[in-house]
Amino acid sequence: MNKNELARNLAYSLTLGTWSKAHIQSTLIRRLPRALHRLADAISSDLVKNRPYTYSPNVKLIASVLRNNDEFVRVFRYCSRRNIWPDPDLSSPVMFPVAAFAALDIPQLATLDALADWLLLPIERLEYLADRHSRYEDHGDTQVNHYHYILQRKKSGGTRVIEAPKPALKAVQRQILHGIVDKVPVHRDAFGFAKGRNCLDAASRHAGEQVVTGFDLKDFFPSIGAGRIFGLFRCLGYPHQVASRLAALCTSVTPLRVLKRITGPDRDIYRKPHLPQGSPASPGLANLAVFTLDKRLSGLAKSVDANYSRYADDLSFSGDEHIAGVLLRAVPQIIEDEGFQLNAAKTRIMSKTSRQVVTGVVVNHHLNVTRKAFDQLKAIIHACSSAEDLRLDDPVFRTSLLGKIGWVEAVNPHRGQKLLELLSTAVARRDGSSYPDRGE
Repeated sequence: MNKNELARNLAYSLTLGTWSKAHIQSTLIRRLPRALHRLADAISSDLVKNRPYTYSPNVKLIASVLRNNDEFVRVFRYCSRRNIWPDPDLSSPVMFPVAAFAALDIPQLATLDALADWLLLPIERLEYLADRHSRYEDHGDTQVNHYHYILQRKKSGGTRVIEAPKPALKAVQRQILHGIVDKVPVHRDAFGFAKGRNCLDAASRHAGEQVVTGFDLKDFFPSIGAGRIFGLFRCLGYPHQVASRLAALCTSVTPLRVLKRITGPDRDIYRKPHLPQGSPASPGLANLAVFTLDKRLSGLAKSVDANYSRYADDLSFSGDEHIAGVLLRAVPQIIEDEGFQLNAAKTRIMSKTSRQVVTGVVVNHHLNVTRKAFDQLKAIIHACSSAEDLRLDDPVFRTSLLGKIGWVEAVNPHRGQKLLELLSTAVARRDGSSYPDRGE
């Protein structure tokens, strides 16, 4: 056994528990010959100092620290001269969540076999769908790829890539979402894709304030890399091998054939493993990945007596007029510190003398829809009163129209009822009947 092999041998054992000096020291004492037990304290202190992580890093990182540790070199020399090597490690991987997640009711998946069983997949199928090295997504035959790709031009310029998983992978991502991700609480100020919360809840927090300040995160989903997702699953307690597969199942590397169709700086962000916009698991994982950002921005808001909410990539603050200057200085710095980018073109300061909009809802005095949206629906309803206009005969159009009216009614019941009355009148004018209720 050479020095590299010994380092990796010991490093593997150290990934099987909590990343703490106590665990590292006890593991080394268990594995090393008795004469070397006195070196365990110094080695464990050096490892924790050089890799101050919440959870144990991977074998490669631990081994790199060990190889440069003087006490480890003494261990290797002792073992090499006497041909006495560490006892075999017969322990099995176990779940070691950080304290904040210790009480969560999530599946206990300590091995790849357990993960495959939980997903009802053979190991080979699990590895194929995880595609950790992008072998299948880069394959020229799109039949073996896991995603469909749709490119959309952004109104603000650039390209948005929708990466929609195919049915097999989509089913796995949904199981991970409902079985694991949904059971982890999100920050109290996160309102997008959070159970029991919606955009109206986010908007109501800012109603009637002197000033509303909005910020936008650039390329929200693709800016969240696989490293953050891997770290999340490790913090939940999943051992390295399991966490790496869970992260791979939920992230994607956009293949070269698609990247060639993207121009400008938008192309770079898709080259690395990231949350795909189009995956059912991405919104929930994104909420958890930005927990620290939410925590810092919430603390900033509290320090200036302001309100804060986040709906996906939309950050909103409100309060007295003095908050704007503080926020314009501090928020971009916090966003950068947390590894995200600010879309500066969408930063906005909205005083009470102008229209204040949060998540598409007007919040100047109370929740309301924009005048433009209300007038557009009125115009559509008026056009539908014409005998020549047959759109109401189309059930898809009818459902869509009623859904838009229902949204207005949820925001402003008075305006919603007015639109329903106009629709009923329009239908009666067109064919002499009253409009059916929404259940028909």
